[in-house]
Amino acid sequence: MLENILFNEIPVRNLKKAIDWYKEVLRLEFVWESEEEKLAQLNLPSGQMLFLVETADETKANFTVNGKQHNVIGFQTKEIEKLYAHLQQQHVKVEAIEDDGVGNQFLHFYDPDGNLFNVQCDKGMAI
Repeated sequence: MLENILFNEIPVRNLKKAIDWYKEVLRLEFVWESEEEKLAQLNLPSGQMLFLVETADETKANFTVNGKQHNVIGFQTKEIEKLYAHLQQQHVKVEAIEDDGVGNQFLHFYDPDGNLFNVQCDKGMAI
């Protein structure tokens, strides 16, 4: 049966610019790019893969419920305050850190193409 999520695909408008942003801002590892397929692979430190897929279609890796944006991809960090400060310094659209009152902190941010992402930090893991 299913064991884990191997990869996610993220729609982007300009592959070259998106590769640079994900490498520089999110510090993901660039693995390869296919200009012919308009596709690139970047990896998280855990080895999980994100594929950037260039498209001219009006689409994003998020959806709405009753008009409220929801992310499709959620990341995890042990350093949410450090990440928040880094995203702000990089002029990323990032929402304030939220605390759920039971040991988790969250933040949401957008890439330049409007894809919404969530980041969770278990306070027991926080550095």
